[in-house]
Amino acid sequence: MKKIYSTLSLILVFAFVAKSQSVPTCSLDPTFVASTKVGIWPDSATNFIQGTVGVPYVQNITVKVPKDTVSTIKFCFNRFVLSNPTGTVNYNLPMGLNFGSSTPIVANGTINAAPSLKFPGNANNCASIYGTPTTAGTYTLHLKVDAYGTATLGTCSNTPNISGGSNISTSYINYYIIKINAATGLKEIGKNAFNLENVPNPFSNSTTIRFFLADEGDTKLEVHNMIGKLVYTTDIKGITGNNEYVFNPKNLSSGMYFYTIKYKNYSETKRMILYNN
Repeated sequence: MKKIYSTLSLILVFAFVAKSQSVPTCSLDPTFVASTKVGIWPDSATNFIQGTVGVPYVQNITVKVPKDTVSTIKFCFNRFVLSNPTGTVNYNLPMGLNFGSSTPIVANGTINAAPSLKFPGNANNCASIYGTPTTAGTYTLHLKVDAYGTATLGTCSNTPNISGGSNISTSYINYYIIKINAATGLKEIGKNAFNLENVPNPFSNSTTIRFFLADEGDTKLEVHNMIGKLVYTTDIKGITGNNEYVFNPKNLSSGMYFYTIKYKNYSETKRMILYNN
């Protein structure tokens, strides 16, 4: 059985590394889609997940474009175009990361030396920030959003012409932040080192997540899937010294997951592989 687990681990790791070099399959956030909100999810309050140098990163993004404007002069939205602002290098993304979408209709070529994305009117689509970060730091993203629409006195079509319309507004988004932690994690800060690990790994029924704390305090565990969606979170009362938390995957499917321990101003992320018999 150990040999089977080891073989499976290698297969999944190689598959994931290969996949991380191409655009990952994105998905719509069901809660945001079901809400009355429009725009981008995650929003500025939730912001984007943190990453670690050398660890594949994926942040899933959902974009909802409304059917029309609510104003005296009504415009039917044809599309929203996301592009890299003039004078900015690749949206100011961390080195090693990029924008893309597994949905072909969202591709919009290259603008200012970076991939551009277009999101049809009256539709929900998704995209991803993905890659493997190479440099630690805190990065404030710079995004340009152009809205294209067609003025009307009547009713807007449920399936607008994505290539039509005129530019009716341009806005800039400068509030999303991505923090990339150093590859050595918290071991650089001495007494605050987590020594984070999970045993066994790969695992089937459950795995024990182990970490060390220099002082007792509130600790949070988060688990994300390969497309960056949060699939599990819990608060842990951390004690001084060695801590253990038994993680039960419940309804999670087989695959690779990223688990993060957050304690005060520190965090560390590791990978684990779930194998369902």
